[in-house]
Amino acid sequence: MDKNRQPNVEVNINYLTIDQRTGAPIVVMKEKEGASKRILLIWIGESEAGAIQMQLENLVLPRPMTHDLLKTMIETLEGAVTGVCVHRAEEQTFYAQVYLQRNGDSLNIDARPSDAIALALRCDAPIYVAEKVIEDHGFPEDELERARKRDPKDVLQNLDDDTLKQFTV
Repeated sequence: MDKNRQPNVEVNINYLTIDQRTGAPIVVMKEKEGASKRILLIWIGESEAGAIQMQLENLVLPRPMTHDLLKTMIETLEGAVTGVCVHRAEEQTFYAQVYLQRNGDSLNIDARPSDAIALALRCDAPIYVAEKVIEDHGFPEDELERARKRDPKDVLQNLDDDTLKQFTV
């Protein structure tokens, strides 16, 4: 991983949900450490959401999915995924990189965050978000908890408009 860049925050994939207004899947990432854990929402495609959810639920299909194939190819070529990072956001589009090691060389591969996350989960690799990204686009976990207490069925619907409007697609 390129540690000379901006600081990164390790996150867990908390869960997937659906935006009630658009029907689009959202991956909910939560800061792994820190006193006031922050949340980052990224709207993703349906197939990527399915790939992430299958891995979160440890479902194994009889034939490999695309992210399973990528993992197998990387391992067959004697490489390893050492992490992924959502490293920037521009005009509500997030960008990620997959960090690979192969024969002592480090490689950073451009990827959509959803694909990077699906691959990281399969490879047991850490998932990071650049500090600047989570600072600019994240929000405190307690805000999510307050919304959950009001109506646990649809947490996102209960986030205040100022928080949620910055994330709509």
